[in-house]
Amino acid sequence: MPTRLPPDLLHRSAQESSRLLALNYLDAIDRAQTRLSDAQDSEALHDFRVGLRRLRSCVRAYRGQLKGSATGKMLEQLRQLTQATNTGRDTEVQLTWLQKQGERMGDEDTQGFFWLTGRLEGRKVESLDPATAGVAQRYSKASVRWRRRLGILRIEVGNAPARKSPTFGEVSGDLIGRQVARLREDLTRVRGVNDVDEAHRARIAVKRLRYLIEPVARGNRRARALIPRLKEAQDLLGEHHDMHVMSAAIASARAGLPGSDAGATAKLEHGLATLEHLAAEQAGAAFERFYSLLGGELANRIFFRAAEIGKSLRDGPKPPASVDQALDTRKGVPNGSSAQSNVS
Repeated sequence: MPTRLPPDLLHRSAQESSRLLALNYLDAIDRAQTRLSDAQDSEALHDFRVGLRRLRSCVRAYRGQLKGSATGKMLEQLRQLTQATNTGRDTEVQLTWLQKQGERMGDEDTQGFFWLTGRLEGRKVESLDPATAGVAQRYSKASVRWRRRLGILRIEVGNAPARKSPTFGEVSGDLIGRQVARLREDLTRVRGVNDVDEAHRARIAVKRLRYLIEPVARGNRRARALIPRLKEAQDLLGEHHDMHVMSAAIASARAGLPGSDAGATAKLEHGLATLEHLAAEQAGAAFERFYSLLGGELANRIFFRAAEIGKSLRDGPKPPASVDQALDTRKGVPNGSSAQSNVS
């Protein structure tokens, strides 16, 4: 039975809610896994990989609260499952991009365009299909153990006064505040379109912040409003990275062209050069759009709101004022001072 997230998720203990969240992600991965065998389902692998990343991010963030249920071995297995399909996923993205460039190709680009398309389709058959089948089998075996361990929460009972455990909201608020600071720091290292590695690290930081805020956003309108902004920033940096990978793949293909037939090579070279230029152009455009989103005053407002949400969650709800305090406030008497009555 799918694990439903309760409406009071934020107010339950962090140990309980982090397990419920992880189990919820496992359910999503299970649903995507059942679709992997459908060759017509182009989104199945994407959804499967997203589920793995969400679960890994959850385990990584709440590892202290998941003690006894999640281990370093689990994190490593999740990383390996994701990496196993990286090459196939990159190839799939590149083929999708190539299909969109067909109308932009001139007659002199045709041979290079179709040559690269065939090369990538062959790579997809060699790498993606076998890897997907293997990953599905490995996940099925591991997920049984993960679900069993995540479904157990151990509570120690003793005579000593019990300490109040922090709520999931309080722990999440602290994590959100820390992640905002980390993202700010990572973004200072992204100075231009060619800072590919730095931009990729910033994308990961954006993604982790988004994953932390999403469970909170279910009952928080201000947090919910941040999600589309963060997703847009993540997608733009993802596009920037994908186009650099595409450009590098084309450059590698050009370098490997045979030199024995200069005429045939020249025909391929023209189309490949055009494609490499288009990929670099799109990478630059994606970076510019990203920078307009998280490179100025708008970024400061987004970060301020995220940090504010984190602080309000971490500090918890303010205790209600007592009746005397409320009356004093209405009379204009500052809180903490006593109201004196006139005695005749």
